Amino acid sequence: MSVVNELCMKRNILLIISLLACCSVFAQGVKFDALSLDQALARAQAEEKLVFVDVTASWCGPCKLMFEEVLSRKDVGEYCNEQFICIQINVDNLEGKDFRKRYEVKSIPTFFILQKDGVVRHRLQGTRNPKEFLAWLERGENETSSLFFLNLLLDQKQKMSLQNTIDYYLILKDIRKLHEADSIRNILFEQTPFEKLTDRECWPLFNEDPYGSKYFEYVVKHGDKFREKQERDRIDDYLVRGYKQEIQRLMYDCQASTEAFDLIKQIVAVLSDPDCTIISKADKIKVVLTWAKEVKAFLESDIPGMIEGMRELVELNEWQDCLWHAMKYVGLNGKDEDKERVGQFTSKMLFEFANTPVEQWDFYQKFRYLGFPISCNGKFWRNALEQVKEKNKPLLVECVRGNDAYFVTRNWAWDLSERVVYLNSLCVCVRIDMDDPEVAFLKERFEITNYPAYFLLDKNGEVKYSWEGMIGEDQVFRDSLRKGLEGL
Repeated sequence: MSVVNELCMKRNILLIISLLACCSVFAQGVKFDALSLDQALARAQAEEKLVFVDVTASWCGPCKLMFEEVLSRKDVGEYCNEQFICIQINVDNLEGKDFRKRYEVKSIPTFFILQKDGVVRHRLQGTRNPKEFLAWLERGENETSSLFFLNLLLDQKQKMSLQNTIDYYLILKDIRKLHEADSIRNILFEQTPFEKLTDRECWPLFNEDPYGSKYFEYVVKHGDKFREKQERDRIDDYLVRGYKQEIQRLMYDCQASTEAFDLIKQIVAVLSDPDCTIISKADKIKVVLTWAKEVKAFLESDIPGMIEGMRELVELNEWQDCLWHAMKYVGLNGKDEDKERVGQFTSKMLFEFANTPVEQWDFYQKFRYLGFPISCNGKFWRNALEQVKEKNKPLLVECVRGNDAYFVTRNWAWDLSERVVYLNSLCVCVRIDMDDPEVAFLKERFEITNYPAYFLLDKNGEVKYSWEGMIGEDQVFRDSLRKGLEGL
């Protein structure tokens, strides 16, 4: 075999391995078959299944969000792959345009569950979190809670049960007929007897309403009865979420008004009452009161109070993006000793509240910009080495200098979601700030002359390939990585 043929064979083998690795990433999520709608319906008839349709487009941001955060999940994939024939319809191609017209798709993402004859059984518009999406799938798979069944009852003017009416209310929300949904909810709320209204069956009428609504206040007033007939934690968590969101809204608004202070005072007074039974568990009351303390300190520009509140929230494993307002204020206006105090819990915040390496680097950049002490690059490195052993993959290291202005506003090299999936299928990836004294040993080991610098290490930690300098084109980046992987 010639050298050229051997290199070509190696390149093809590597490409196949890469594709298989990428497939394994999505194998745990929804498995979309490369079928036309007619082919999917034919298979559904043969296999006695329904058809699940994801109506999408390559340019649609919310569609990508649903794919990455919901459809790629194992639990969602297991349910869909078991119950449905799953296909994707791209609205930009010919079939997609026909589908859009036939099924009156007005926005994307839109999801359908179709019966074997192509009739719409269930429909959903917009994004949902995984729990909400699974609940929608289950309602659609269950015939008596589906859009098709309930529309049939209405067309035939048959009487709906309480459960039918609640299911129809949820369906109207799913298809964004919010005014009609709210009208049905109001009727149910006014006409359903108290004993039934506090049952689990009626909980969907309340579970998303914010602080201050009549539904929230109803749960506050009758909380003991709701807890008696449902899970205690469900009711407590609902009330805690309502109080927290209202308090956090004041921080997002950044308005130190009389109304804001009165609201905080009112919530604190109610929940601090020793005889208070609105929330049954003291630890959950403490969470709300700590948020109230933090937001009050922020609105009063009380830096020591803000730092103490943040420390307590971190200990309670509480985080919301609104806290960046307080951190920014301390960073820009606080003294060195104030920033040192914040530095006592920045590492915990980074590793416990940032869920991905990209988010961790975002936290790291903000901490550095605001002048808070943070030491984490050594842990980045150690965590990456552990993942190499666990996943039995090579390691790709991107070495940067955090003091460079370029990196203050830029995410790491693999900031595109498609590239993240591609890279994670091939190797473990980590970004290291070489200005951190904690990783000075890497600076010596890699002998870097230009930043950013990339190093591909085998499973034993040996450098097998490297390249330096910024890479703007995605394909050039992939070619560089592929060339390095060939050496492994």
